[in-house]
Amino acid sequence: MDFTNRKKLILQEVIVRFIKDAEPVSSGKIAVSLVLDVGPATIRKEMNELEEMGYLTHPHTSSGRVPTDMGYRFYVDNITESNLNPIVRKEQDFPEIREMITKSMEIETVLKESTEMLARITNYLSMIVAPTIDQSKFKHLELLKFEGGNYLMVLITDTGRVYKRSFPLEGRFTELDLQGASGILNSGLRNKSFTDIEADNIKVSEGDNHLILLINRIIELIKECMGENLAYNRIFVHGASVVMQQPEFIDIKNIHQILSVIENEYLLMKMLMDFSSNKSFMVKIGAELFSEGSANLSLIASRYRIKGNTSGAIGILGPKRMDYSRVINIMNIFRKNLTEVFDSRA
Repeated sequence: MDFTNRKKLILQEVIVRFIKDAEPVSSGKIAVSLVLDVGPATIRKEMNELEEMGYLTHPHTSSGRVPTDMGYRFYVDNITESNLNPIVRKEQDFPEIREMITKSMEIETVLKESTEMLARITNYLSMIVAPTIDQSKFKHLELLKFEGGNYLMVLITDTGRVYKRSFPLEGRFTELDLQGASGILNSGLRNKSFTDIEADNIKVSEGDNHLILLINRIIELIKECMGENLAYNRIFVHGASVVMQQPEFIDIKNIHQILSVIENEYLLMKMLMDFSSNKSFMVKIGAELFSEGSANLSLIASRYRIKGNTSGAIGILGPKRMDYSRVINIMNIFRKNLTEVFDSRA
């Protein structure tokens, strides 16, 4: 059977109506909503053929059709900038991230607030993965002394992320020593990628030789920060209660599906980060997802960038019936907004 333009129009209309109403779509509804030069009988025949081709299916309790994974995939692959939902661009209730972010917020706070906002706007589960330290560059550090002999290192990356480490150290170092060591480190490491930082990067003058022990300890702490964050990425998840309000989650089996996905953070982060950097979006539909038992879910993911290099990921998880056009449009606006916020802070 040929996949004619008429079949494509009918398939798209079935998907759009099913996304909107969450009910199987009959040939009679298609005949009313689509202006075609054929009658209901021909539309019914076309829908039967679309079912035979694998794009549609029908529940046993209904004569109407619903999209299959293959049908959704055709629909998603043919979403372009020209047919994205234009209403999203005009919504007055789409707040800009920069309006709720302050310069003093650490990156974790920014991402947490952004995740909550994205869940409210989409009504699906939202996830944001923070950039890893190995993608970042050194910006600044401070050294502080506590009573009792312990010290504190405060490390700031070019993405605005802050790492704090307290440590003991033999020997007595004054406030002037701490300022001197900070100055040497800031001068030698500024704008260096964390993967390139070595003790050899630091040039210590003869008069500052007494600071070498302190400087070497700080280099060790920086490498510890990088090692910990290579092993575990930070992910922020919000909207479980919101997505549960979708009609699909009346079924307890579907509730278990999405909860099992939410609980598996490692695989979720891997899926969000593991797609080609030259793609604007990744969409995984039903059985395409990373684990068994996720047949009724879909994931849309995208990257945000900081200074054109460092990247994190944004994801939306919802039912297969999610409004792909609207979500992709929202994420497109959102990631650009998030990138602008971080670029202004870096």
